[in-house]
Amino acid sequence: MSTCEHILSRKDGAIGWIIFNHPEKHNAVSLEMSAAIPPILTDFEADPAIRVVVLTGAGDRAFIAGSNISTFDAVRQSPEQNQAYQDISQGSYDAVYRCTKPTIAMIRGYCIGGGMDYAASCDIRICASHSVFAIPAVKLGLGYGYQGQIRINRLIGSSHARDLYFTGRRYDAQEAFRIGLVHEVVVPEALEDRVREYADGLAANAPLTIKALKRVFLELEREPAERDMASAHALIAACYDSDDYQEGKRAFAEKRTPRFTGR
Repeated sequence: MSTCEHILSRKDGAIGWIIFNHPEKHNAVSLEMSAAIPPILTDFEADPAIRVVVLTGAGDRAFIAGSNISTFDAVRQSPEQNQAYQDISQGSYDAVYRCTKPTIAMIRGYCIGGGMDYAASCDIRICASHSVFAIPAVKLGLGYGYQGQIRINRLIGSSHARDLYFTGRRYDAQEAFRIGLVHEVVVPEALEDRVREYADGLAANAPLTIKALKRVFLELEREPAERDMASAHALIAACYDSDDYQEGKRAFAEKRTPRFTGR
């Protein structure tokens, strides 16, 4: 599906997978890789069979070890180039963040810089116990996009976020869990099984209800004056007009697991 060799995607049952596939560079993200993400998500969102999206990195050493700094001299030489780079990168993070279906970051190893942007843009973060988290912008002299700072701040609060950003230090998996950056920490050999189990659980739930819930979360994270709660309410109301609502009631009465179709 992807035209970029370093971004892989596949559909596996109800799960859509996006894999950052440049392990020899610890999956550091190039501009081409960033640009490949939104079209994949557009396809996943249009496919009713896909109910959950998982982002992960190839290999065992890294989820995403930041941006590919070795390319900066070629793609960030002027203010105009730098703005274009920022726009493409932020558009990629935003595509993940705004995905109408639940998103899970499956994190192994390094989750650094831009990797943190992708992880923070996901709904759920599950990591291996050897994972490492950092935002080293202060050690590189980079300006860090404020949208990522806002999303990290929502997850861990401004006190922890200040430490994370101002020091540029590395957090291990347990500290990341303690401050609320990740939802779960799993031994490396069990990570994929746990993520699949979690994703399968989400996929079994009512898709229209999840879509409405996610829309409300996204609206609540906008400035109050910009919120479109009427659209969110329309999605909520649509749940009650759905076949899935009738199926949920029948399954409850019959004491069985419901079979939701998203209609």
